[in-house]
Amino acid sequence: MDASGVRLVPSHARFSEPARSFDVEPSRDDSAWQISALSTPGRSSEPTFGIMYSNNHEPALPKEAANMRLVVKKEDGGDARSGAYNGQYRRWPGILLLLAMVAAAVVLITAEAQKSYDDRVARAKNYELSAKGKRAIKDGLTNTDDIISDDGQVGNPKSYTTATCQQPDYQTKDGKLYAIAANGTEVPFAIKGVNWFGMETSLAVPFGLWENQQNGTTAYEIASFLARNNFNAVRLPISIENVLNNNPPAEGVINKQSNRAINIKNFISTLQSIVASLAYRKIAVLISMHTLTNAKTGGNWFDASLGVSQDDFLTAVDTVSKNLCNSTYWNVIGLDLKNEPYDAEWGTGTDADFVIGSEKIAKVMHTNCPKWLGFVEGVVATHTVNIDGKAVSYYDWWGGGLQKAGTNKPKFTIDNKLVWAPHYYTTAVSPQSYFYGANTETDYSTYEELSDDVLKSNIKATMTDMFGYLIEERTSAVVLGEFAGLYTKDAHPLKTTKRTTDQTIQVMMEGGYAGGFMWSLNPESKYEYNPANVKGAFTEGLLDDDWLTPNTEFVNAFLPMNSLANLQFLPCFEAEKK
Repeated sequence: MDASGVRLVPSHARFSEPARSFDVEPSRDDSAWQISALSTPGRSSEPTFGIMYSNNHEPALPKEAANMRLVVKKEDGGDARSGAYNGQYRRWPGILLLLAMVAAAVVLITAEAQKSYDDRVARAKNYELSAKGKRAIKDGLTNTDDIISDDGQVGNPKSYTTATCQQPDYQTKDGKLYAIAANGTEVPFAIKGVNWFGMETSLAVPFGLWENQQNGTTAYEIASFLARNNFNAVRLPISIENVLNNNPPAEGVINKQSNRAINIKNFISTLQSIVASLAYRKIAVLISMHTLTNAKTGGNWFDASLGVSQDDFLTAVDTVSKNLCNSTYWNVIGLDLKNEPYDAEWGTGTDADFVIGSEKIAKVMHTNCPKWLGFVEGVVATHTVNIDGKAVSYYDWWGGGLQKAGTNKPKFTIDNKLVWAPHYYTTAVSPQSYFYGANTETDYSTYEELSDDVLKSNIKATMTDMFGYLIEERTSAVVLGEFAGLYTKDAHPLKTTKRTTDQTIQVMMEGGYAGGFMWSLNPESKYEYNPANVKGAFTEGLLDDDWLTPNTEFVNAFLPMNSLANLQFLPCFEAEKK
């Protein structure tokens, strides 16, 4: 889907850095501050008090004290035996009290210092938890493994460390997706994913990371929200223009203080950081070579009128695959080779042939990264399908036309790397006759809504004809690269748009699909029809406009996908010791 038309209108707060005030807390340098403990007072040696005295009745002179001798007579009257006398110590009774008072004072001071320290630590912890709570997505769920940095910040790491995970070899066979370890261990996985757009626009960063006093969140919190709700994959659209220019994100659209681990030096470093933030939650990433420029999608993988040649596109693929193919970014499973090639052809042998185009793109990708998968979308044409004995004419969804793929597949240089990634949408994107009954006008000025059973039957028939038949081959996995859309705001009396998403999920679950990526996480996603006979601009996403409130009904719409066979987060295979 094209998000290039999305505009973010600056406001007094939306793109501002967060303003924080402190009453008793120390000031923060780049949002980080340390707690300085009060040092515990040192303990010196205790003094010894006493005097020297003799048994003589007459006082001794001071100089005699050291040489004083004591004569003791034997009881038998014998000679006296003399010996040296050095005196003895005698403690003043008041000294013991003084010592006790000093000791008590030391204990009290130490206790008060410890209490003061503990109070400061508690206040700092509460402050950090409060700060995290303000940027957290309020889904009523919590994490048990939040990162606590050495400066006390919670959920705002300075960096992500995933060096203990090896980069798997991602393959597709038997209609499934696999992560394969170096020792041959194979783990199948399915996808319950989201599209998170923004990196294909002039902002050059996924939307929503502008956390401030009113709205926005962080990459850490988005990954946490997805993991808590069992979304195990993210499709990240990017533009060829952004990759080639390698510019940093637009100023003000990412809060650098609360996204400390996001390196926004340039486009590639930003992409790497976003991938790493998702890797911490073991969330798979599919990078979509989405648009040719930041304003135009392009109907094929090159377009001279947009200033993007085949060499330009392949250079971008080379750059991405060189910079994100290693164990640090082990959760990248591959590239969606070109989003919605609606002007391309299939199997014609011309420059416009997307079969040839897919092969060229995959060859560059696999030269740099043989472990990645190549996700291939379909082209667009008009077709006829038989539904309940009636011939129904339909037009492919952009990216959905794979009718010829069964007999003419792209040939990659590495086996088990081709994944089909068609799109399937709802009336909100474009009304289709098979979503409605016989009493519907061709311009949808009036329409007849279908029952659940009939609507599902029509959806299944068209999905199967476009791409679902490929599942029967039990070779390459079929994953919906985009589906769903407008949901809770559906204005149809019988909720045809909403029910189309529900039934698409049911067909996916029953038909052996390897999952799909819903469109989209972003609340800015715009749709044109609601209902079929009303044209306008309607927005909805998995999150509400503030990026902090989940669209709960929409989130729950994907709960059935939790029952997908092999749905799990990516396995972290322990890196082999050198």
